[in-house]
Amino acid sequence: MRFIAIDHGAKYIGVAISDPTGIVARPFYTILHKSIKEDVEVIANIIVDQEIGKIILGLPTDSKGSNAQALKRKRRFIYALKSITDLPLLFWDESDSTIRAQQITKSSNKMKSTIHSIAAAVILQDYLDTHAQEQKPT
Repeated sequence: MRFIAIDHGAKYIGVAISDPTGIVARPFYTILHKSIKEDVEVIANIIVDQEIGKIILGLPTDSKGSNAQALKRKRRFIYALKSITDLPLLFWDESDSTIRAQQITKSSNKMKSTIHSIAAAVILQDYLDTHAQEQKPT
């Protein structure tokens, strides 16, 4: 099964997908935010074109490990995303994903739009690695 991860920001939305076996994540696309409706339409097209089976949405956690505040801020985006698909939508801690993406690229200012899809790949790879033991060999 292929997974998609979304690193949702105010200006850019990073998108990453996994390989068909759900083992390796790779940066896929960065969406320049226009409107929630347009952003979700782009994501819907990716979901269909790439035969995605599960959506992972990165959300930051606070010092207590809660993502309640992030859920409130992204509520409209989450509802719009749920309205376009019946796929499972899971939330994953995105804390430090952009910093880790910058370390991967060794750049903090270059490739500003690309860094978001790399951050999404970091989120997705964390999810895949954590759940690798749950996957049964095919």
